[in-house]
Amino acid sequence: MRRRGGRDRDPERPDRLQIRPILAQVAAGYRYDWKLLLGAGVLVFVPIGLITALDPLDGNALDEWNGGSSVVFLLLLAAQASIPLLGAVFYSGVVAAGEEQRRHGDRHDLREVARTLPYWTLILADLALLSVMAVGFIALVIPGFIVITWFALIAPVIEMEGRGVREAFRRSRAMIRPHFWKVAVIVIPLVFLQALLESGGEATGHALLGDGYPGNLLGSVVSNFLGSPLYALTVLALYFEIREREDRAPAASPPQSDHR
Repeated sequence: MRRRGGRDRDPERPDRLQIRPILAQVAAGYRYDWKLLLGAGVLVFVPIGLITALDPLDGNALDEWNGGSSVVFLLLLAAQASIPLLGAVFYSGVVAAGEEQRRHGDRHDLREVARTLPYWTLILADLALLSVMAVGFIALVIPGFIVITWFALIAPVIEMEGRGVREAFRRSRAMIRPHFWKVAVIVIPLVFLQALLESGGEATGHALLGDGYPGNLLGSVVSNFLGSPLYALTVLALYFEIREREDRAPAASPPQSDHR
């Protein structure tokens, strides 16, 4: 599933990125991969919901978790923190495999995806990105949005090119720099739309089944089904479109004098 060979250079005259073909590729991904998105979603989002829907403090004060029950409490918190991360990594890998098959004919089954995904690299990259975003938003809102745009392609870079965390940060920024404003126009609204869809999914679960465990479970599953495929397909479409422009660009540009 790793496609080495992407160049880290910043072309002097990059092919202009168009938004409409990217949106068309997202729609094509939904049409082609819908069975995969649905099957992987059930496999991933239902177990995540079963764990995250539990509220360890529901009906219990914190000081009631003592002795042996405190171990259960800590294990539950650890599961609620780690399982969604692992599930998100696996799901993004499945979507990437589906898109690679659609575009290049490279077929990967779920067992191969589960076996070959660089989980720790992707998790460390996610945590590092969250930290950088937090610093950016604390410093000022605009730097936070710049960070979101620069590093939107970290997961596809790791999955497709097999790069480490630092390399993935550098590579994502290098890919996006020539197309920064076009990518920002897509990624920033996408973040808000994903949050809106997930919030709507949670509200739907609570409206149908109440505020207890069943409502939390349904809300978690629906919110993940609404938000996760959209984000994964969009950043993959961006990655492939920019890679294609890199591959079409000349291997080297002759030196030119700069009279500006």
